[in-house]
Amino acid sequence: MTRVEVEAFFETYRDAFNALDGDAVADLWHLPCGIAQGAGVTWWTEDAPMRANHRALCAIYRQADVGRADFTLVHHEPLGPQHAFARIAWTLVRRDGSPLQSFDTAYQLIRSAAGPRVLLCTAFEEDLQEMKTHAAA
Repeated sequence: MTRVEVEAFFETYRDAFNALDGDAVADLWHLPCGIAQGAGVTWWTEDAPMRANHRALCAIYRQADVGRADFTLVHHEPLGPQHAFARIAWTLVRRDGSPLQSFDTAYQLIRSAAGPRVLLCTAFEEDLQEMKTHAAA
């Protein structure tokens, strides 16, 4: 999977988050798929719980007043024509333009009939608890 394909995929992924559309985000994930955070891994074999996770994440972003997410492709590792690894640096900005959070996330992508999709996300820096705290303030 080429760097150009991966960047185009993450532009679509970013746009789905910028719309705070959990279903559009979920549409960009493969089934089965998973997310690793801390010492835990959540693995989804069905659409409904995976989709609910992305809706909930967009709700957290909405409550934290996220206005926009921007990304930089930090590292791209092609893994043959069907797979790629990507490390993405994300920046979340509030609707008033002030910074909210910057973090890196890693993704294992797989090619599907519809194009690249997330097979595994490793969320090793994003601080959702801090965003929830901001939303409650």
